[in-house]
Amino acid sequence: MKGPAMAEQGACPAHVTFWSRGAASRNDAELRQPSAAPVAQMAFEPAGRFYAGRLSAPGAGMLVLELASPRPLRLWIDGTLALDEALFWRLFQRELRAAALVPVACGEVPFLVEVGPRPSHPKGIDDDCPSRNRAKVMAAIAERRPDRLTLAARVETGVEVPALSLRYEAAQFHRDGVTWQHVLVCQRPGFSPVPPSTDAWSPAELVEPAIALRSNVLPGEAREADWPDERRRGVRRFFVPVANRGDLPPPLRAIAPETRPEPSLEIARTLSLTVEGAKGQVVLRMPAYESLGRQAPQREYRELAWSTYEESKSRLPEPILPPAWSRYREAYDAAWRMLHNLLRRPRPESGLPGPYVGTAMKNFLIHQFVWDSSFTAMCSAYGWRTFPVYASLDLLYSRQFDGGYLHREHDVRDGLPAMYEPDFSPNPPLMATAEWRIACLTGDALRLQQVYPVLCDHHRWLEANRRLPDGTYWTTGLANGLDNSPSLGDGYPCLTAQMAQDAEVLGRIARVLGREDEAQAWDAERDTIGRALNAHLWSDSMRIYSTSLPGGGHNPNKVVTAFWPLWAGIVPPDRVEALVGHALDPKSFWRHHPLPSLAADSPHYKPDGNYWLGSTWAPTNFAAIAGFARAGRLEVARTIALRHLEVLTEVLRATGALWENFCPERSERGNWSGPDYSWTALGPIAALMEVVLGFEADALNRRLRWQPPQEGPRLGVRNYPLGPATVNAVLVAGDDRWTVEVETDRAIALELCWKGAWQTQTCLPGRTAIRLSK
Repeated sequence: MKGPAMAEQGACPAHVTFWSRGAASRNDAELRQPSAAPVAQMAFEPAGRFYAGRLSAPGAGMLVLELASPRPLRLWIDGTLALDEALFWRLFQRELRAAALVPVACGEVPFLVEVGPRPSHPKGIDDDCPSRNRAKVMAAIAERRPDRLTLAARVETGVEVPALSLRYEAAQFHRDGVTWQHVLVCQRPGFSPVPPSTDAWSPAELVEPAIALRSNVLPGEAREADWPDERRRGVRRFFVPVANRGDLPPPLRAIAPETRPEPSLEIARTLSLTVEGAKGQVVLRMPAYESLGRQAPQREYRELAWSTYEESKSRLPEPILPPAWSRYREAYDAAWRMLHNLLRRPRPESGLPGPYVGTAMKNFLIHQFVWDSSFTAMCSAYGWRTFPVYASLDLLYSRQFDGGYLHREHDVRDGLPAMYEPDFSPNPPLMATAEWRIACLTGDALRLQQVYPVLCDHHRWLEANRRLPDGTYWTTGLANGLDNSPSLGDGYPCLTAQMAQDAEVLGRIARVLGREDEAQAWDAERDTIGRALNAHLWSDSMRIYSTSLPGGGHNPNKVVTAFWPLWAGIVPPDRVEALVGHALDPKSFWRHHPLPSLAADSPHYKPDGNYWLGSTWAPTNFAAIAGFARAGRLEVARTIALRHLEVLTEVLRATGALWENFCPERSERGNWSGPDYSWTALGPIAALMEVVLGFEADALNRRLRWQPPQEGPRLGVRNYPLGPATVNAVLVAGDDRWTVEVETDRAIALELCWKGAWQTQTCLPGRTAIRLSK
């Protein structure tokens, strides 16, 4: 509708004079009945879908509506659709913020609102993944986001601008020192003053009207995206400048207990967004959300050179395996081929800093996880000379909140944290371990310096928000990655051990950087956490680590993460032996494919796997294998690793894939499992190199440690990338003795363990032979 000729430009408030009760349909009598709540509140009712309203327009002109809603919403002005916005349930924002510009005449303006349900997590999350904190979080969310429409209305007289609706998104990206925020714009042809055209054979031939937006942050002018899938649906995406190097908002929060109930992005400031028109302009209040990744080493999108597997193959380490193990080379090659094929290139406007290694080939295509990416980096590290080993870690750091929090999962389309359970949901803190393991292969201390602040802040957030009074740490099934595992309680062995491990690694990094005081503080923290774990999370009756229960005692279910404290190096010797007994017990963890995620003697155990109710998983197997090796039980670690590789290779031969998880009772994929999953490369690459073959890199000190198994006739590695040195190390069986043959292009120190005794040999460029007793 179009009013009379526009007067001189001015702005007058338009007040809502009526707001109805909620109705199930457009024609219900409730739409003629006033709401029980005051008109100004514009309250929604639990069962209401439609609401009628009226506002008074003090003059003819452009009606400017600025609104916030905790529900998806459609809005009709005098019978014409003015706004239609969904609200995705996986957004932590839990509200839409939008504006609508439509022409109106002077007088009373009727409007109709249709809403959908409030976005919420699936019921199965409460059934399978409960949390000690959920009721508190849901109550806080309800208080933070009242169930009502917030609406500010005014009429701009003397103005002609396009009839539009605008949706403000929290998604941002950085380019050339400018931060750009996404705004979705829809034209509303029902309000057009121009009659339908006679000049086009097809709508595709019509010239799309220009839309000009600018903010009050330099460079000012918004840029329009060319995203055809949205354009076909009448949506035009704009990128609006909200910050630049000379105009950066300060951090919104320090490291402290969270005041937010969950990781929603908060509004950092309100900017002016100007909509230009044929006559005059309208200025809107645009929320500029906080930016993520303030301390990340890489925020702006950068394309990466990414070789194919065939191009990289000759530059990768080459394991030399004895005949009894030769088939595991198939899994090794398949793992590298899979990692190369998992290249993902997001849109540069996604907010992500560049290409990355995706989670899996067929599932989780649009979601990237912290612990998946961290574990994948630990095995892809061996290809650091040809493979972008930091790509996925840099993605994670670019998503860190002010205050240190890093969410477990992000949508790679917009870089925003993806909600699956309410509450903060931090995955295991493994990034420091991943960085350290990469540095041990590259020798790159500068990289450690770049990421140390990010890693410290993440650790401190967990300390401030997940530490219990007894010094242990709590988590949830989704946060710790164990989803539907029956490992519920208060203090969790997994996160408690991971925090000790994280502190230890941060201490190592601090020491490399010359920060000895910080290193000693990290060492002390690791010891303190270890004492808390051993005092409160060890079940004397079960002789295993288990989640503590609120009323005392421990969760009776034995879970595979009970072995994680071994990797952290905080298990007393007598308890190491108890854990060995559990791992090798056929009634619990030593099944056809060890180690199942839940012990077979648990009443919840599922022989087909059912995800974390029994499936065997690469990351938890690797943590246990690395843990037993660290605890001095290399023979146990090697036994588990070899059995894991045996079954994994059998399944690979049968299916052609490396699966997300495996059936614990047969050589099959897990029944809830996707193919070619990134972290499943851990066994064929990392466990093979480090435990089966026995190599441990220390490129920061130009040193290679080796505990080879006595398997002949030849065993070792070629093309091992130890910092700038390329090393071939082979154990050769002779008639009366063994020989270690080393070839290197740079001087290295080889620390060799043979029959329990260590010796150090300086290997100069060229060939070195070390003779050993039979």
